[in-house]
Amino acid sequence: MACRRPALVVCVLWLFLVVIPASAFGADAASAAPKNEISRAEFFLKKLEDRLARFRGQSFRLGYEDQEALNRIRALKETYPGDPAVEALFRRGRAALMKSKGDFIDITPAMLAYRENEQKLKSIFGRLADEEWTRFAESVLSGPTTIAKPFPAPDREQVSIDGILGRYVILDDFQYPANQFIDIGRGFVFAGSGALGWYFVEISGRSWLGPYEALKRYRRLVNRDFPDGGKWTLLGRISGIELAIPQAEKVKTIAPRWGWVVEPVAIYIPGIAFAVCDETSGTGGVFAGEERMEEIKGPLYTVRSVPADVTPERLVEILATAVKEKNFDLFLDCIAPERKRTPKELSLVRYHWDLHLERFATLYVHVTTDEATVETIKGFDSGDALEDFFLDDAQKEKVREISGTRVERATVVTRAWDERGRQYGSPKPHVLVRRDGGRWHVANFEQPF
Repeated sequence: MACRRPALVVCVLWLFLVVIPASAFGADAASAAPKNEISRAEFFLKKLEDRLARFRGQSFRLGYEDQEALNRIRALKETYPGDPAVEALFRRGRAALMKSKGDFIDITPAMLAYRENEQKLKSIFGRLADEEWTRFAESVLSGPTTIAKPFPAPDREQVSIDGILGRYVILDDFQYPANQFIDIGRGFVFAGSGALGWYFVEISGRSWLGPYEALKRYRRLVNRDFPDGGKWTLLGRISGIELAIPQAEKVKTIAPRWGWVVEPVAIYIPGIAFAVCDETSGTGGVFAGEERMEEIKGPLYTVRSVPADVTPERLVEILATAVKEKNFDLFLDCIAPERKRTPKELSLVRYHWDLHLERFATLYVHVTTDEATVETIKGFDSGDALEDFFLDDAQKEKVREISGTRVERATVVTRAWDERGRQYGSPKPHVLVRRDGGRWHVANFEQPF
């Protein structure tokens, strides 16, 4: 019996290794996944990949079908780790999951330099504002026609109105537009209370619009971070007394009050801006440092002009740079002439300029461009392959003569990136035009980046 045991062991091993198939023990690491399971997982994966194509680099949350694709691939990967078809699905699924987080780039310090420059400008112009306000207020306060203590306001029943008219007053609690109201056909901003008396600052005339428009230029050209609705300091001249209802709401719930009407002279926001009415300036008002603005800002510009041979891609980059560096003149130079001919059109340009400033301050910090696509939309295109093939030189010249001015249109798609390097939103098309081989100009400047 002892001599037969080795032969028995060999027989048993032979049965396990040769006679009994591996399938009897279930799937092993080298077995292939069923084709129907592969097809089903790929069906859901293609849906996820199609969704990625539609979002064009923008991030999104995975939906039911997206998660179903990844869960099926995960189950296949865990069960059939050695199957090449499963491995290919796994790699596609991993790439799709990463892409669903959004496209991204590395944000360099150079891309954020414009924000540092804005802080430098804010500091410089804020210091100038404080200095000019101090000098201006001292010159007014040193005279005999200033109400040194505005509150409580002079009582009209106890003082001579003629003695109050023309005197200067400084209101430190000037809140615009929070305290704005309309009465007797004019716009006012109230300051004061029933117990302390009232001042009605008139904002319907040029004395208000001059310094206020100067503040808007300051915000547009120097510092977008402007405290709307905060407490400003207003220096004005008393021009009369009115009976009005100092209430901002449309439905009035209080009785009329007597208040001293104040004609604005200057607006001061400590550490930020100072604007004064100046009828000789041509704009009705100026802000502190405005006459030196280009001298101060000029060294910070990275682009100063648009080259005559600028490419469509480069022009869109210059447009974005003009916004980042608050170079409004350069921004205007990028825009097609037919979009900036009238005051109404220029007003629209300034409106969208403000929106661009807001977006670069809060939504994204850098812009990249794709290669432009160019087409001729009017006139003869000497580069058209079909026309070059079929038409002889005489015919081409005739077509050129009857077609008039040649107009080309270029489309440049941009991608915007936030400060973390992630793509913001979807890619945006920018349309440019060129006439008779001249310089390119941006037609749809209002398009966000």
